[in-house]
Amino acid sequence: MSASFPLSAAQRAVWARHTRDLSGHRQSTLRTFAVTGTLNVAALRTAVEALVRRHEPLRTVYLDGPVQQIRPDAPVAVRIVSEPPRPRAFDLARGPLLRVDVRPTGPNRHEVTFSLHLLAADGWSLGVFFTELTACHRAALRGESAALPELPVQYVDWAAWQAERLTPERTGELVRWWRGALERYPRPLDADTGPTGEPGRGRRRAVALNTGLVSAIRDLGAAHGHTAFTVLAAACAIALTRRTGQDRVLLGLAVAGRDRPEVAGVLGFFATLSVLPVDLTQDPPFGVLLGRVAEATAATYQNRDLPLDEMVAALGGPDEPDRTPWVQAIFAHHPPGSLGELRLDGCETAELPVLDTAKFDLTVRVEDTPDGASTVWAEYDTARYHDPEIDALLKAYQAVLHAVVARPKTPVSALRALVPPPGGHIRG
Repeated sequence: MSASFPLSAAQRAVWARHTRDLSGHRQSTLRTFAVTGTLNVAALRTAVEALVRRHEPLRTVYLDGPVQQIRPDAPVAVRIVSEPPRPRAFDLARGPLLRVDVRPTGPNRHEVTFSLHLLAADGWSLGVFFTELTACHRAALRGESAALPELPVQYVDWAAWQAERLTPERTGELVRWWRGALERYPRPLDADTGPTGEPGRGRRRAVALNTGLVSAIRDLGAAHGHTAFTVLAAACAIALTRRTGQDRVLLGLAVAGRDRPEVAGVLGFFATLSVLPVDLTQDPPFGVLLGRVAEATAATYQNRDLPLDEMVAALGGPDEPDRTPWVQAIFAHHPPGSLGELRLDGCETAELPVLDTAKFDLTVRVEDTPDGASTVWAEYDTARYHDPEIDALLKAYQAVLHAVVARPKTPVSALRALVPPPGGHIRG
């Protein structure tokens, strides 16, 4: 018999976006790895089945209401395919929300693709998933069961705890706080909407940050008592406002929501998409701006329980079902290994570039690499942004980072002037 439970606030936001998504796959993650060596597909299948039994979100479906229904078993097929992976729609009511495809590409060479819907696994969950998959695969090769620690809770236990905390009174407090915090900030959706077309057609462009620059960014943050995230987020806001002419910008921020230690190893969607307000008024030196961003980040974390979609609805935002409301870009910083990595005993693995998809209008993501460098990815909806605009944004971001590590007292106005605006402009 299947058990049914209400959705958490974070799940409701993802479920609502999925129901408005004509592609059916925008709210999902696709990861492909090149595997060299003797791949034991049977052991991989056994490992995947072990994780499905262990983690309820991998055998959960979502019905109208909305409610989530946990099934006692939900076989996930590890398919042998002949074509390169492409995003495919997910049926939330039928499942499964995990797919594993294996494509032979030559003697002892394969590509293994994992497709997971966000309702089954957020970014943190992917680290858990791949770590445990490695352990389960190793055990399966030996004909054993992996000795994983028992999970103290499952996702629905956390969802129930969150519901108890997010009372109507608490929701009212959050709405009032966010109304005051965002009172003077522009709503990007009120501006020109930019190019038009079918939403969800994504593209990714990237620039590299070398090890010297990345080290200098960390040193700059530490010298001011802040993290590298604070430096990176502040510089991103400047690069965006150089093209909008605004002195206040709203960045989207995915907050992990893993405060309780017992949920560290649990799969599911814990992250809340919230807002990071960045105030560049009065032309502050970059070092002063860091303090503002750090303070705003702390406040966002304290008031993160109200997801962005519900915040917009409560504060009277426009209903734009295919847009990311209010924020000019989603910003994320991923330290090395934080997104998980596939490792299979007896094989060498290397992650391949993802297909061009876009969960949001624009995401700027800084991914640190094990060698001490970083890659800045801009993932964007081609229905909203032109390629030259994104190239100019990435160029501006690089220029701002180089400037601030050399001269932290440089005022925002001078940093904005580093890169001339393109023929068009970045729209919020």
